[in-house]
Amino acid sequence: MSVDLIVEDTRWKTVNLLQIANAAFKETLSQLNLKSENFICCILACSDRKIRGLNAQFRGKNNPTNVLSFPSTPKTRLIKSISKLESNVEPFELGDIAIAYDLCKKEADTSKIDFEHHLYHLIIHSVLHLLGYEHRKDVDATKMEKIEVQVLASLGINNPYLRSL
Repeated sequence: MSVDLIVEDTRWKTVNLLQIANAAFKETLSQLNLKSENFICCILACSDRKIRGLNAQFRGKNNPTNVLSFPSTPKTRLIKSISKLESNVEPFELGDIAIAYDLCKKEADTSKIDFEHHLYHLIIHSVLHLLGYEHRKDVDATKMEKIEVQVLASLGINNPYLRSL
């Protein structure tokens, strides 16, 4: 499998997060012409309390967030060269993702979107961060959003950036 999942909060068992994560992971890499079998990542499915601690420890922000990404390397050239390797190689660890049940569920409910669709989007977003994508500048955010929308569309999920009037 491409994604290892650690479920720390049992509420995550109400959705098939492993299936969602694997599909989002594989489709994101495929969209970028990367061989998904050459990469792995680990996802911690946790609570707001846990992610708040991680956010404080690693980002100096003492508040919960929906998802955190911890890339294993900032060297995106290395990642791109790994993608061209043969299929039967030791997979490269892209990094880790932590995702908080409480805030993700609240965001989906508030936005009136399907919880699972929101999870796909957040995993795609996080995988892009593991690959070195950022959204601090508008041009980078636009590029990232475009990829997210394309991946979601290939999974049959509507553009989350379009709001109905």
